[in-house]
Amino acid sequence: MTPSALLLALALLAPDSSQPFGGKWPYPPPRQVQATERTKCDMGTVLSVEAARGVMRGTTPAGVVTYKVGPEVQVFSLEGKPMGGLATLSPGQRYRAYYVVDDGAKVLEIDLEEGPVPGAAPAPGAAPK
Repeated sequence: MTPSALLLALALLAPDSSQPFGGKWPYPPPRQVQATERTKCDMGTVLSVEAARGVMRGTTPAGVVTYKVGPEVQVFSLEGKPMGGLATLSPGQRYRAYYVVDDGAKVLEIDLEEGPVPGAAPAPGAAPK
């Protein structure tokens, strides 16, 4: 391999320092917000929603987390379509919450994930899991 080819190969393998996390995300990237090194991501199940107070509680592998959710926060469907704000969520839905730690967990975006909503009727024709 020639020296110039070797340099090119090394440059292509180097992490992209202009991207958060060197371009290698530790979680699926958010749909809308621009993530930074400060952005965190939790995956869990909605435990409760208090839309009037801007509060959502979720069960995560680390335990129950209380999130602050402002009126500007968008919830995205499985298909990636905007659904509205916090009031569109229901207990039992699975989510990814992108947030920053700023006097608590301040949510930037919520993306819904696949998974049944406990107690919900199955979709017509859906096979049991």
